Amino acid sequence: MTIRFVIGRAGSGKSQRCLTEMKQVLAAEPEGHPLILLVPEQATFQAEHALVSDPAIHGMIRAQVLSFHRLAWRVMQEEGGTARLPIDDTGKKLLLTSILHKHKAQLQLFGHSAEKMGFVDRLNQLFTEMKRYCVTAEQLDVHESKRATTLGESGLLRQKMHDIRLVYRSFESELARQYLDGEDYLTLLAEQIPNSAYLKSATIWIDGFHGFTPQEFAVLGAMFASARDVTVTLCLDRELQAGDTPDELDLFHPTATTMVRLQELIWQLGLPAAEVDVLAPETSPRYEDSPLLGYLERSFDQRIGGRAQPYQPMAGEKLNDQFVIQEAVHRRAEVEGAVRDMLQVVREQGVRWREIAIMVRNMEGYQDLLKSVLTDYEIPHFFDQKRTVLHHPLVEFIRSALEVVQHNWHYDAVFRCAKTDLLIPIDGVTERQELDKLENYVLAFGIQGYRWTDGKPWTYQFRANLEQANEGIQEQTAEMNALNRSKEWIVKPLLAFSQKITQAKHVKGQVEALYELLVIVQAPDKLEAWSQQALAEGKPDKAREHAQMWNSVMDMLDQLVETMGEDHLTLELFNGLIETGMESMKLGLVPPSMDQLLIGSMDRTRSSGIRYAYILGVNDGVIPAQMDEKGVLTEAERHVLTESGLPMADGSRRKLLDEQFIIYTSLTVPGKRLWLSYPLADEEGKSLLPSEIIKQLSRMFRGAERPLLLAEPSNETSESEQSAYMAHPIPTISYLAVRMKHWMLGGKMTDLWWETYNWYVDQPEWRMKLQALVHALQYTNKEKALRPATSRLLYGQNLRASVSRMEKYVACPFSHFVSHGLRLQERRVYRLDAPDIGQLFHAALNQFVQKLQQDQLDWGSLTAEQCMERSAQVVDELAPRLQGEILLSSSRYAYIARKLKQVVGRAAIVLGEHAKHGQFIPLGLEIDFGPGKDLPSLTFQLDNGCTMEIIGRIDRVDRADGEQASYCVSLIINRVKPLYSCQRFIMGYRCKC
Repeated sequence: MTIRFVIGRAGSGKSQRCLTEMKQVLAAEPEGHPLILLVPEQATFQAEHALVSDPAIHGMIRAQVLSFHRLAWRVMQEEGGTARLPIDDTGKKLLLTSILHKHKAQLQLFGHSAEKMGFVDRLNQLFTEMKRYCVTAEQLDVHESKRATTLGESGLLRQKMHDIRLVYRSFESELARQYLDGEDYLTLLAEQIPNSAYLKSATIWIDGFHGFTPQEFAVLGAMFASARDVTVTLCLDRELQAGDTPDELDLFHPTATTMVRLQELIWQLGLPAAEVDVLAPETSPRYEDSPLLGYLERSFDQRIGGRAQPYQPMAGEKLNDQFVIQEAVHRRAEVEGAVRDMLQVVREQGVRWREIAIMVRNMEGYQDLLKSVLTDYEIPHFFDQKRTVLHHPLVEFIRSALEVVQHNWHYDAVFRCAKTDLLIPIDGVTERQELDKLENYVLAFGIQGYRWTDGKPWTYQFRANLEQANEGIQEQTAEMNALNRSKEWIVKPLLAFSQKITQAKHVKGQVEALYELLVIVQAPDKLEAWSQQALAEGKPDKAREHAQMWNSVMDMLDQLVETMGEDHLTLELFNGLIETGMESMKLGLVPPSMDQLLIGSMDRTRSSGIRYAYILGVNDGVIPAQMDEKGVLTEAERHVLTESGLPMADGSRRKLLDEQFIIYTSLTVPGKRLWLSYPLADEEGKSLLPSEIIKQLSRMFRGAERPLLLAEPSNETSESEQSAYMAHPIPTISYLAVRMKHWMLGGKMTDLWWETYNWYVDQPEWRMKLQALVHALQYTNKEKALRPATSRLLYGQNLRASVSRMEKYVACPFSHFVSHGLRLQERRVYRLDAPDIGQLFHAALNQFVQKLQQDQLDWGSLTAEQCMERSAQVVDELAPRLQGEILLSSSRYAYIARKLKQVVGRAAIVLGEHAKHGQFIPLGLEIDFGPGKDLPSLTFQLDNGCTMEIIGRIDRVDRADGEQASYCVSLIINRVKPLYSCQRFIMGYRCKC
């Protein structure tokens, strides 16, 4: 039994030592006792690839690359424990949500926080930390009295700890019944290692770790006592023994503390002292091709205070070939500048994409931008992070289907569900267009609630005007049949789901209803079809995402049934549990290609074989990172708990000090060239400052700075600097457009850009795009008149128009062209607008007068009460005809209907007073003029040889007989204007009778 430490600074060859030793053993003896390389989970793929890619290795049956969790699973297969149901973060969050709701009345502080976004996630993070630090509910109880009496904790902390103990105790109790938590794997592993024949005979190399949790220390202790040989590598500059106290400001404090604790563990177990191999080559293997980066690694901890001397390059050595500091006007210019530099390196130096990495500290600020730019430049890339699934159609389908039931078939939920395409038959071709038409129909008639589920076919028809007495349900046309067929695609599966889930008496029944819905809509088959389509389109990462989704959702539902299958939950709470589960689902994808650019975060990504590293966003407040207090416990509360003896993870102060080690490990990743860049402004134009690291390294490497990265090339820069922007045809054509626009405005365009223009002209695949670009540059916002032939095709030889149409043309010719030429219509929406009210007002007055004529009554003889009564009756008759009975659809619209009765009644009273004091009597109402109507149309001969007929309707014509002649007045009410500003145009005629 041998325990060995291999220590050395970054790049000294520790990982290579492990791989070389494993390869030598495999080459000498392909079969034998197990060989295990234990690495962080995110590094397993790269480590395994590095091992098997050696052509001298013809097989690796005895060798395995494992993480701690995979090792635990391997030992459990041997010693037992796999029968217990595994539960992941998704299942734990579901369980926590259920516990919070069950104990809501007993919680002092968390009862109101349980519904808040992200609270369950933070509580789960706290409990995960407690498990990793071997804290049990009993330990929390033991420390309770000590904190209160000796440290005088605050009332808020006391309430928090009361709720934490209550929830944590229930959480542990539920897990202990039948579940195996992922965080308990290591505890079980530590117990099973002494009995594992697999590990007793194994030679183990542990590489890539900077520190370990108490759980992992327990596993290492069991390995030290049982395994054949154990080698641990640490990024450290000197040997330490048990009892040593590293300086808290030491650059290697995280790994130094780790080595001290491991040495103490060996001493406590009574094992022989460990061997220590210190790798301190004069020239680190990683930096053989870059002496500058080797000097940076050696001098990094001396950069503060000017202790490190400026680097003195050797004869012929160029700083920019090894180290670059670059500033940019904003983030996009920074990213595009870095990508152009990568393309140059790949093209001119034959570098592979897998030898290049981009690292950032704030991935959320760069992810979308990097994805967009790298796609434009057609660079294969892979983001080293787990992806959320909330955007996936399957997740959105489940969420919206539950909302359909919960919110009584609301329009938004129904069509969010329909637009996932999971309700469309799998063999459909044009059905999505049918669903779009259905959406327009539903919007126009305000269909929701029971009108979806009453089983009656929809026959709602648009009404030409309110004077039609009956809606006149017509025989269903082919279009209506298509609408009802599309409706059935939605209603049939969702109605069955609604009935089953509302009748379910427990969670198991609710999950069964959801599962049956997914089966009915053929979700597995459609996901497989989408995956195959993505593969055909060259999108392997998207294909794997579709392929993983079904199993991920099924795992979540299985865990929901296992944790609370017999519980009775309201639909609202069940919906909340599903929402929590899907928010916590993450997809971890392996790189889909062997040669692609790696993009990762500085604190997580473990990269090997990287020769060129690009670190973006080196701004103040980002590198070193600012520590945010987002957990359940504040920093001060953590300090109180730590002082009371409760094991806790490092606080913000220690994490801030350890930022220097994270920066060191990131800067020392590449073996050939390092690029550091920072933007001077954010997306809103606010200024940003460079990190202090930039200033320190600028003093060490004078002359490493480059000119400012601009958003686009400028004439003020040299021709060589402008040519650097021509890295790829897609972005270059955009830069060409800017240069051409500048030239058109009187500026100068160099020969370089004219040659670029000629290149696009000569390329058949780019010629059409260039023509579109030139046309866009010459565009002026001045429309030419339609050609006579086009005008006749649109409007015909005989133009028949109303007065309002001519008014519309005078007000906006383009609006007239869209509405009457192209015949486009605005999508109807079920709402009450001003024109609708004006239409009702007009129809009400018309009906009012007609009924007076039928009853042979004089308007002026009516009392005010009679006018109000008759007006109310008319509005009651017309209300069901307006916008699909919108005035009868809610209490709000009923109130508006009552107000309309009052308005129409007051108008009738005023007009009655006019009739009482005047001599005009109505001659006719709604008198149409035009071909075949009561009055002829007004016809004009136009200059272009076409004719125009003015047609329309006179709302009312009154007559008064005088002593010498009779007078007629025609009244036209403009229904486009709102009711309160209704315009009346009165035309008077003297009639000789």
